[in-house]
Amino acid sequence: MTALRTDDPALLGRPELVHDFEAALEALAGQSVLVTGAAGSIGRMLARTLIATPGLRLTLLDHHEHSLFELQRSLSEVDPCRGRFVLADVRDTARMARVLRASRPDVIFHLAAYKHVHFGEQFPEETVRVNVVATRELLRLAAEAGVARFVYPSSDKAVNPPSLYGATKRLSEVLVYAAARHGHAWAALRYMNVLGTRGSVLETFAAQLEAGQPLTVTDAAMTRYWISQREAIWLALQAAQTEAGSLLMLDVREEVPVVEMASRLAGQLGARGAAYPMVFTGARPGERLREQVLGPHEHLAPGPVPGVVRVVDERREQHEARVEALVDELAALCDAGSADELRAATMRAAHALQ
Repeated sequence: MTALRTDDPALLGRPELVHDFEAALEALAGQSVLVTGAAGSIGRMLARTLIATPGLRLTLLDHHEHSLFELQRSLSEVDPCRGRFVLADVRDTARMARVLRASRPDVIFHLAAYKHVHFGEQFPEETVRVNVVATRELLRLAAEAGVARFVYPSSDKAVNPPSLYGATKRLSEVLVYAAARHGHAWAALRYMNVLGTRGSVLETFAAQLEAGQPLTVTDAAMTRYWISQREAIWLALQAAQTEAGSLLMLDVREEVPVVEMASRLAGQLGARGAAYPMVFTGARPGERLREQVLGPHEHLAPGPVPGVVRVVDERREQHEARVEALVDELAALCDAGSADELRAATMRAAHALQ
């Protein structure tokens, strides 16, 4: 049976927006780099890219033991002598402080986050603790440790978020803004759907196609913006070199219907993939039919290189002034254990920062 490739850039239906990838990597040569959430989908891609960069000292951190083990085993095929692997939870502030003292990073790629929209709706305490509170603490530790560059990957779901996950991403975007105001060359980026990530709709479609099952699609009208793995890593590398407080995004303007992505994936099976049926299931809590890339008070400006644009927040100063108090409230609600109250407060806070 043909193994379907959910990471195939041909699924984009457009050329990749990557320019001078090697130059972006060379800028990190000789530096110490820490990646949190390194065993996740994007973390694995980034780790595999960075470990082959000469002169770079790499620390790969994740809280999931088996995933970290699998990452270590897969990277040993690239270079068995490179990379330090750390089992740790970003919620453990004291542990993270020790990690920073030991690794002395010049650059942090903070990828550790809970990402499934429907789990965010069910478990707001865990999602807010990891995605917001732990991010704030790591920003503080990074400032104390003199970290030169801090890159935070956000999501287009942070824009006018209908989900708690998206709300946590917007809050952390603004936390990065506020931290950069104090002279730190830190930046965020706003990802779209990345091909080949675990738990994505394409992964679900691939499993269903290979099993000969109907494809479960939320709605015939649902669209998404898509980027390749190589584009995702290239954007992260650009964010590690841009000016303080930037929010970068790939210059992707085309929304692709999810049913069209399913058709492109099925095309890998040739004639056997032409007969797939679809079942429309309806949106789950926190999902929307169309993603948005800009908030009501944001506009685009030229980015540092072709293919990358900068998101300009016209209310940035007001948002920076409010975010700490809002996160203090959410941290207290996490401790109080009221899921409904926390969920509502997180949504209010994120929409107050739009």
